[in-house]
Amino acid sequence: MTELRVGVVGGTQLPGNVRTFLENVRRLLTDTEHDLNCDLIIREGCGEGLNGYTPVDPGLSETERAIGTLRTVTQAVTTYATEQEPDLLWQVTKFPLHGCATTIAGRRTGTPVLTRFAGDNFNEFRFSEGMSALNAFALNNLFGRVPVHGSERVIVLGPHGRSEIKRRNDDIPVTEIPQPVDREKFSPVPAERERKLARAFGFPTDKRILLTVGRLTERKGMRTLIETAEKLSERGEPFRWYVIGEGPMRAELAAARGVEPLGRVDFSNIVDYYRAANLVVHPSLIEGLPNVLLEAAACGTPTVARNVGDSATAASASFEDDAELADLLTGEHDPATLGERFKPDQLREAYADALVETAGKK
Repeated sequence: MTELRVGVVGGTQLPGNVRTFLENVRRLLTDTEHDLNCDLIIREGCGEGLNGYTPVDPGLSETERAIGTLRTVTQAVTTYATEQEPDLLWQVTKFPLHGCATTIAGRRTGTPVLTRFAGDNFNEFRFSEGMSALNAFALNNLFGRVPVHGSERVIVLGPHGRSEIKRRNDDIPVTEIPQPVDREKFSPVPAERERKLARAFGFPTDKRILLTVGRLTERKGMRTLIETAEKLSERGEPFRWYVIGEGPMRAELAAARGVEPLGRVDFSNIVDYYRAANLVVHPSLIEGLPNVLLEAAACGTPTVARNVGDSATAASASFEDDAELADLLTGEHDPATLGERFKPDQLREAYADALVETAGKK
């Protein structure tokens, strides 16, 4: 049995999707043959309730600017690595900033670094204008080069992530590992149970139920959603499109024909919306590998997604041109098949191997 102490870099705050990722990974790794002790380097008060991790705050402070975040995370991770001497450091969120900070701290202390590239950071500047685009380019494409060239290994979610990293450093070891899904929580139910849930939500029985989950912004594809809903309405298609999430475009969505924004829904209840829907639609303009697609597939619900990032690897069907979407939404699709690399045993082995090998213990 290999004993390993891992410093997981959470930073100044922990987004909900990263918290879910860490919970799912820890649940998987509980059954591994290795003895993994995981510290979560997180600002005090931000890491409570995360089972399997020991929260550690080595001096993190809340910041508003990127350079401040880089400074506080670098200093804190350096302090942690110096005092606790972990076998490796693992960055799991905010690849450009936290990846840069973790890599610098690893070089300062001689600690191996494993970074995780889970989005499409290098292309984010394309969705901003003026100085915002310049700042986004500098943040992601300058700071982001540090972990690409300085960490021992990078975890990516699929082929697109691999190509993005390899384009910038063909020599760095890259391992494709998608994020795990809680298969006990997200699972299919009998058709009668699906119909009962639909009735409980007030979904019409004579229309196709479309569901989108995400922030209500242009970047998440809400303009595409509105225009496609209008096209479906003009055709006379029987549909109702429900949208879960908050954001600045809620009023526009509410005004679109056939669209009903539901606002925020507690994460514990989203699973039943997946089950009650006929089709989950993810029109986001930029992505890594969305949890929405994996969770819906695990529930046995077909999905349609824009072909960005690694979305197409977990969708029933994908589109590149907005003009394609209306026809896809009126067609029949089978639930996406999550292949071998998504199976719990495969994921458990892949994550354990990446940690152990990066630490130089195998």
